[in-house]
Parts: sequence; C-alpha cells; structure tokens
Amino acid sequence: MLSTLHFLAIQQLPLAQAGQLLLVTGLAFGIITLICSTVRFHRLIQLSEEELTTTEDCNDFFFIQVTRYLSKISRTSPGFGLLVIQFQSNSPDLRSKQKQFLELLKKTVRKECDRTCLFQKDCVAAIIDTEEENVQIVAERIITELRSEISSIQEITAFRAGVSRFPANGLSTKELINSATDALESASFTAEQSLKTAAIPEVEEDGGTEATSELGKKDKNSSIDPLTGVLKPEAVGSYMRKYLSEIRLKKDPAAVLCIGINHIDNIISLHGERAADAVIAGVSEVLQRLTRNSDLIGRYHRDDFLILAPCSLEQGEMIALRLREAVQKEIFLFEGKRIKTSISAGIAGHPEHGRTLRDLFKASYAALSIIHQWDTATCLVYDPVKHKEAVHHE
Repeated sequence: MLSTLHFLAIQQLPLAQAGQLLLVTGLAFGIITLICSTVRFHRLIQLSEEELTTTEDCNDFFFIQVTRYLSKISRTSPGFGLLVIQFQSNSPDLRSKQKQFLELLKKTVRKECDRTCLFQKDCVAAIIDTEEENVQIVAERIITELRSEISSIQEITAFRAGVSRFPANGLSTKELINSATDALESASFTAEQSLKTAAIPEVEEDGGTEATSELGKKDKNSSIDPLTGVLKPEAVGSYMRKYLSEIRLKKDPAAVLCIGINHIDNIISLHGERAADAVIAGVSEVLQRLTRNSDLIGRYHRDDFLILAPCSLEQGEMIALRLREAVQKEIFLFEGKRIKTSISAGIAGHPEHGRTLRDLFKASYAALSIIHQWDTATCLVYDPVKHKEAVHHE
C-alpha cells in the first residue's frame, strides 16, 4: 500500500510521470512477490518433515506431495486415496503430539508406496497408493490399527478421519484435499462414526446447464488431458520443471524424450479426425504401459508427447527404442478398422545438454526435427555439434 508521502509525491508530478511511477511501483511489488513465492517453493520441496516449523509449512508441504503424486498418475494407474486424520488432545504442545501421531501413522501404512505428512495444526495425512475401489478398505484397516495403538500416546483422547479418492472425488490437488477434509468434518470422534468417505458427486443425466457448468470447471482445473490420460499441454511445463528441479537437487541424471507420431495427417485423410484421436490415445496408452511410475509423461502438441525420466542419457535412448518398437507392433482399432502407425523420438539428457527443461526440450525437439527431415521412424540422441542448427523451437 502506498504511503501518504508517496501520494504527495505523485500529486506533484505530471500525469504521465505519475502513471509511470505507479506502474514501476506495481511491477516492483509483483516481482518481489514472485521471487518470495519461488524461494518459498524451492525451500519447501527440500524440507523434511522434521524441518516444518509452521502450520502453513505443513499445509504447503502436503499440497506439494499430493501434486507430485497427481502429476505422475497416468491412465494405467488405477487411482489413489487421501486420508486426513484429526486428533483431540488436552496437551498445550499440539505439535509434539502431532509428530507422535505421525510416527504411529507411519507404522500402519506401507512404507514402500504410501506417503505420510503433517497437516493443519492437529491433523496428519496419508497418500494411499491403491485402486480407487480399495481405498475405503485400506483406510478402514489403518484406522483400526491406529485405534488399537492410540493409547501409547498420552493426552490424545480421540481422533476422526475423512478419505477421498482419485479420480472419483476430483482430478486436482485442491479438489481431493477439500473432499477429504469435508468428509472429515462429517465424521465424529466416536469409534463407530470416526471414518467418513467423501461421496461421489452426482451428475445429472439430462445434462442440465448447472451440471454442465460444474463439469466444465472440473475439466478446466484438471492437469490431466482427457483424451490421453497424461499431463495436458497447459500443465506439462509447470509439472516437469518442478520434477526436474527435484532431480537436480538429488544430483541425479535425467533424460527428456520428445516423441512424435509419424504422418498423423495421413490417418486424418484416410480415416477422419476421430480415428486420429483414437490412435493418439492408443499411442499414449503404450507409452504409459511401458514407462516406469517415476517417469513423467505429458502431451504438448496434438500428436506429440514429452517424457521426463530420471535416468542416464543412455538409458533414455533405450527407453525410446523400446517405445518405438512397441508402437510399431501395435494395431489400433477404430470402428472395425485396423490402423498402424509409428513414432520417432528425439532424446536429450541432463546434465549433458543443459540444466533447465527449456534447454532439454529444445535439444530433444531439435533431434526430432531432424528425424522428420529424414522422413523415417527412428530415435536420435541430440548432438550439440551436428544438430545445433536445428535448435530453433521455442
């Protein structure tokens, strides 16, 4: 907010100069806010649970963990659940009891696949890695085990829990957390009613205006491309930059694969747009089936995909070759038609070809552009000496 002195100074200036001063002040404030937010984000992704000192830190850390998990989810993954547990305590030191409760929760979840976090000032949370239909069963088991062990923590008198499921209760981090906390609020601290599962939103069959509007909002907020089941073009850059930042912090290598479906225009000419969409979705399914859970896949053009894999450049090339061979063998069915296609892949690696996603994308896209010039289906690792002229895509 501008002070009285600022207003007095502005009043003494000509109108044009006063406007320029206000613009500069506003831009400076925006830049400072952006820098502070960026610094805070990078600090949070490096924090461990022991270093979270405020409720805001806990909430942001949990949000980031869910977002990271959601960004890696693909159509081949059956789903997952969020379990939020709130406890009652007479202790003046709630943070101490919260940490003790978190340690107890860690003993009840599966260490190899589930994640646990602090949340709010009196809650703990778990990301349950299981099929959507099994989330309720796993949550009930966790609550039963917690109930039998809760007496080991002094001054915690009771707890209640809410659970949400992906994708039934939402496609975005905010929707899933809100669904779990809403379910939590409907639970009680009595043993019989201590766990509530978020209801699945009803969709009107007649497609009323209000229902259509809500569904439109849901699709707009989702980071998942509805056709292919991977990150949609608007979300690819954001999620992959964050993921690459995590990989760099661990000092691990990474490979970026720029994958293009060859001659999609021919498929459109012969079979139509819907057939092309079916082929694009089919190729995406192959990519998801043959990549690891740790690999992040996104769609950045209609018939192009981007894969960020935490592996060496050599391993990235092997992944690309495996995917190319699998797609070439696949037959895609559409309305009784058997359609064949192929893919090509440009490959770049961190740290060999750059440190930022922009650098790695430009390098891998340059390699893919050269393949398109050759008019063949193959895989090519970017060579900064031979392929430098092809680095032109922004």
